[in-house]
Amino acid sequence: MPKKQHQNQDPNEPGSHFAPEVRNVNRITIAFAKAVASKAEDVNDNVLVSPYNAMTFLAMAATGAQGNTKKEYAKVLFGAPATQLTAQVEKLAALNASVLKSNDGKVILKTANSMWVNSNHGKLKPGFEADLKRVFGAEINERDFGDKGVPGEINQWADDNTNHLIKEIVKELTPDDQSILASALYYKGDWTLKFDRKLTKDKHFQVDGSTEDLVTPMMHQEFKEGDVTYQRGADYEAVALTYGKKNHDTAPYQSPSMRIVLVRPSDASQSARDWLMGQDEKSTPAWVDPYAFQSALGTVELPHMDMEQDHNLIPALESMGFKNAFSSAANYGRIVDGDVKLTQVKQKIVFKTDEDGSEGAAITHGRFMATSVRMPPPRINVAFDRSFVFALQDIDSGAILFTGVVNKPNNEMKPAPKP
Repeated sequence: MPKKQHQNQDPNEPGSHFAPEVRNVNRITIAFAKAVASKAEDVNDNVLVSPYNAMTFLAMAATGAQGNTKKEYAKVLFGAPATQLTAQVEKLAALNASVLKSNDGKVILKTANSMWVNSNHGKLKPGFEADLKRVFGAEINERDFGDKGVPGEINQWADDNTNHLIKEIVKELTPDDQSILASALYYKGDWTLKFDRKLTKDKHFQVDGSTEDLVTPMMHQEFKEGDVTYQRGADYEAVALTYGKKNHDTAPYQSPSMRIVLVRPSDASQSARDWLMGQDEKSTPAWVDPYAFQSALGTVELPHMDMEQDHNLIPALESMGFKNAFSSAANYGRIVDGDVKLTQVKQKIVFKTDEDGSEGAAITHGRFMATSVRMPPPRINVAFDRSFVFALQDIDSGAILFTGVVNKPNNEMKPAPKP
């Protein structure tokens, strides 16, 4: 496959054939992973993230931003001025559509976006709602957040769009919640060459920060030349394994559509986390460039993976440069009448690998809260001219002091004058 160089790119630079929006996604991927790793409470824990999924969520939130908040989204997400934010967001959405199309029929890959709006805080502004639907294919659901069944609806959406890998993203809603914004990503792919289960054996695995002698099911595969690719860097070794059918002998020709890159630091005493923290997010690393790999042959051993994490992303995003977007000064004026702030951004993520292939899911979701809702006062015309119930209640404690049913309000009642 010929290498396509993009404008202003050194042909010898890794990733020079990537489109600018792809280079940006990969830049964010490294920066995001490093930021999440740096905020982890346990430095020896896994680091499992989907920056790709988070970018879609953040791009949707950016669509509702104005003023300095809009400038910040444009700068941090795309390295662009605010005037280019709309174009950059649409390029990201188009990239996702292209990725989905190129994998169609080869692996299972799907995305879904939604927004759940509290009907007690008014409707979304038409322009913002139209952009969510047009650019992101988002479904908009208007609900009374006082209904205790709404969290179940949101969680059912998460369950349905992750093939049951992520079953809950919302435990409860409050009257002040204006909306829940969510983006889901699901992947399942079979190895191009599946591992033989008969060759899987319990083998040693050294856990960083542990002196225990641990074993885990380790898959084993002997690859012929052309079935695996390899790269030796200055301080690492990388192997790439593919998913999807490979058929060049009969029409229609088909190549693998996805791959997993596995990187091991050359220094056995260096943790993979520390190695990742040393990567430069300002340029495309060679280990994510397929053209920087070469055909190889030999054995690969890979453990079963079954990992799950739940991240509060705001600290990591703030370390990446978001200062305004999650503060009281944030401006999301395109979303709804009245002031709202993005008070929560979380990601739930699952990734599994066995002899057949890999499966993964991620949902990035956020909570917008109303800060000063300016709803027009209701116009009423109510006459208590028939029996009614009353309760005299202490406001601070909520204690009711008097209550009753009023059917004869006073002793002064008398017959109405005859006409």
